[in-house]
Amino acid sequence: MDGIFQGFEERKKQFGALPDQFFSELLPAIEDINELKATIYLLWSAYKQGDYGLAFRVKDLMLDEIFVEGLQGGSSKEELAAESLRQAAARGSLIQARDPKTGEALFFINSPRGRAAAELLRQGRISSEGVKPTLEMILPNIYRLYEENIGPLTPILADSLRDAQQTYPEEWISEAIQLAVKNNVRRWKYVESILKRWQEEGRDGTHRRDDQEDHRRYLKGEYGEIGQH
Repeated sequence: MDGIFQGFEERKKQFGALPDQFFSELLPAIEDINELKATIYLLWSAYKQGDYGLAFRVKDLMLDEIFVEGLQGGSSKEELAAESLRQAAARGSLIQARDPKTGEALFFINSPRGRAAAELLRQGRISSEGVKPTLEMILPNIYRLYEENIGPLTPILADSLRDAQQTYPEEWISEAIQLAVKNNVRRWKYVESILKRWQEEGRDGTHRRDDQEDHRRYLKGEYGEIGQH
């Protein structure tokens, strides 16, 4: 993901807990960026589900496109993900085990619950299956709304959405996206034109034009400068 981070939004975002030992013992020791990312990611995933005894596979990481995109190196993304888990297991932050049925490598958080789960797995007494959360689930709502209704979120569009968040109320952005979908004009510039007009003329009351009038103005060319996005 490109662009400059715009800062944490304390009133909007939830915070995930990392163990104090991560900062005092692991963070200073980890040198490989992929190992660091994988360690934080698995701790976050376990915390989100409230279970530090979860089994993780390489394929769990590969299902998370946002996480995989951030892995760095010349190898394939799958090999980078696998190596990051192996390094974390070699350091001791994870425990590596094998699925007794398939022989597939599984990884557990090295905690009392994780160690117990790994042993139960070796004994064939628990299943290793389970759906894991992905980073997409914690994207800000308007980003997810945009991707679900307008199209892929490029770095430039992400910057435009961040700028809009600082200018307009979030409910305005959400409603403008819904209006764009209703009028079948799935372009950010169209959404942006609605927001600008609401700011200048009022979103509610007598100054708010009919939605269909907005659409006709767009088609007639008043918004003719609007491009693909």
